[in-house]
Amino acid sequence: MQRGLLTGIILGVAMVIFTLQNEVKVPVKILWIKANDVPLALILMISILIGVLITVVFAYIDNQKLKNRIKRLQIKLKEFEEPALEGEENHEDREPVSDNGLTIEGEPGHKFFDY
Repeated sequence: MQRGLLTGIILGVAMVIFTLQNEVKVPVKILWIKANDVPLALILMISILIGVLITVVFAYIDNQKLKNRIKRLQIKLKEFEEPALEGEENHEDREPVSDNGLTIEGEPGHKFFDY
């Protein structure tokens, strides 16, 4: 947490220095909006912020997908372990199965699930 805060402070100071040193004003036209004399540093920083926001949104979506997959796999694992705990069937006879239906295999002589 402290490393992230320190990095943010350093990047913020670097952005302020960059802004103060680059006072070039340029005309900007985006779709039907026109603006004259907009600082180039402001345009660059807005572009960077938009890029960061897009990256955060996609990272959040991927994170949620991974959390959902973990929950599904935990449910499958519980379903696999319950019969073994109840003594209904021998847990060594069952093959663990992955999400796509393929049997999970380890190296010869090793087991993934140690009871």
